[in-house]
Amino acid sequence: MTGVPEYTSRRIFKTAVTSQNVVREVLQLMFVSEFLMRGEEVWLVSPWISNIVLLDNRAGGFDAINPEWRRREIRLVDVAIQILSAGGRVTVVSRPDEHNKRFLFRLGEAVREAGVGDLLTLIERDHLHTKGILTEHGLLLGSMNITYNGLELNDEFVEYDTDRASLAGARLAFETYRNDAS
Repeated sequence: MTGVPEYTSRRIFKTAVTSQNVVREVLQLMFVSEFLMRGEEVWLVSPWISNIVLLDNRAGGFDAINPEWRRREIRLVDVAIQILSAGGRVTVVSRPDEHNKRFLFRLGEAVREAGVGDLLTLIERDHLHTKGILTEHGLLLGSMNITYNGLELNDEFVEYDTDRASLAGARLAFETYRNDAS
């Protein structure tokens, strides 16, 4: 079709009362896309990270992805284990902060139970301020930490991008965290 613009990015200004659902829907889209068309690696980069709710499966809408999830809210640890169990890699970059220890402990337990520890990389950066989620098909980048406050309470600006060049650039930038940690 001619004359129809192809949009590859979306900017979202979120407050505690506006656009929360838009960010939740973008996160849901990102991870469901990853489940259906798995890429090599998912990056979770956030100074502060929590086991936030990513999918609402209380009505069973995501039973086809993983029937073992049952009718409940699906959290970040569940999503990470799903990706890892399908053979994808997950890299988490965060600060060495007390807040993150609870999430990282829960993730570590789930990874050990699932036997997929060789596909998970954890990197700590003292001065990390970058915040983003990168999958094979999308990049969510902006001011939002991957926390309840970031998703639900704080005023945030994020941009969702599907442009291949942007994704490749972010992948190269995020890869420096792994190289610096070696």
